[in-house]
Amino acid sequence: MDIVFIFEWLDASWLSELARTSAGVFSMVQAVHILSMIMLCGMLILGDLRMLNVVLTGVPSDVIIQNTKKWIYIGLVGIILSGIYEASAIAMKLATNSFFWAKMAGLAMGIVFLLSVRSAVYSRAPEVIGSNGPQSDAVEAWVVKLVALANLFIWFSVAANGRWIGFS
Repeated sequence: MDIVFIFEWLDASWLSELARTSAGVFSMVQAVHILSMIMLCGMLILGDLRMLNVVLTGVPSDVIIQNTKKWIYIGLVGIILSGIYEASAIAMKLATNSFFWAKMAGLAMGIVFLLSVRSAVYSRAPEVIGSNGPQSDAVEAWVVKLVALANLFIWFSVAANGRWIGFS
């Protein structure tokens, strides 16, 4: 299926015109994009490193995961909305950029992984279950650590591919 028409539409939109003609607005949106990335990555790293028992080992992991969840979602919304605006300025270039497609695939994978696997495993982590008493649906500690490492790898690849868009 050819989806170049979406990029052509975005390239001809008023959003694209605004992005190309207003350097100040573009710079502000780019700052929002970067700050949203920092927020998302910071919260993900904090939660994953906690599940790996690297940081904040004195704080229960369920407290960390619960308190970072809202900021992860805010960061995701900020990244997606500002990313659409930024993409509108160079839509036709992105249509054929392999790093852009790698970033989009990683972003989709990261969101699905975050909302399904990471959420399910972290809610059944041994430490969390231990604070509520023994339960039969607790996952092994090595599974929690594997999920944390996989999540870090996925989001690192999204960031790295995003950075390489500018070089290609």
